Amino acid sequence: MNKLAFTFDDVCVTPDCQIGCHSHHRWELSLVICGAGQRTIGDVTEPITDGEIILIPPDIPHVWQFDSSHINADGNIANISIFFETATLDSLSIIIPEFEGVVDKLKSLTEALNIKGKAYQKAYKLLMSMRGASAAGRVPGMIELLQTVAYAENFISVGRNNTLSRMEQRLEKVRIFCSCNHAREISLGEMAAHVGMNKSAFCTFMRRHTGMSLTEFVNDIRLRKALEILCHSDKNIADIAYDVGFTNVTYFNRLFRKKYNRTPKSVRIDRKHR
Repeated sequence: MNKLAFTFDDVCVTPDCQIGCHSHHRWELSLVICGAGQRTIGDVTEPITDGEIILIPPDIPHVWQFDSSHINADGNIANISIFFETATLDSLSIIIPEFEGVVDKLKSLTEALNIKGKAYQKAYKLLMSMRGASAAGRVPGMIELLQTVAYAENFISVGRNNTLSRMEQRLEKVRIFCSCNHAREISLGEMAAHVGMNKSAFCTFMRRHTGMSLTEFVNDIRLRKALEILCHSDKNIADIAYDVGFTNVTYFNRLFRKKYNRTPKSVRIDRKHR
């Protein structure tokens, strides 16, 4: 059985059937249809609200603790949870170039969001419409749902990862910024200012914690992005190099071969022979 791009869980259980505090590498989008209690996401604990829609980025610890004060006619709480990988978002931005802005917007998030306003109304309808659909039938709705959530104008921050050290938080800021801006030149001064350091201290920080300079770090992101595009599209290799941020194709080919011990052309040939 093929792995699904989106895992859709339509849950209806008694309040005592709960998962303890946990985190995972997937995105999670949840709608509470019927339930009461409290939720903890990262560093924030709040009451659960009927109908709330919460988006949680990967690796943020969270737990929903339902009580028996609000249940449906069958004595159950009910919610919808959708899970998907960051790799799914990256693949969508390759297959659907118009979706790249949505993906960049989502990947820039560092905190969980409670969706409000017009985006909430649209997201709620989309989620409820998916309940009786097939896995394949949900895909168009998921694409619309991700766009709706990414560009929501009204939302409330409901928790961020409180388990990261200051060093890890800075590295995460560097990773997110570089991932979202790899297609253009990123200057040392710009990046250092973004994480609140002077250029000299930032260079030392990058070498100590990544083993790379900023240029090497950004190029590594570009090369991984290029490999993914090569594996999922027939786009011209030179165009791929330019699209991911390289201005010299020869330089791109040399770095690609050094990292993957093969040429971009060989990757393309292997893909066509599968």
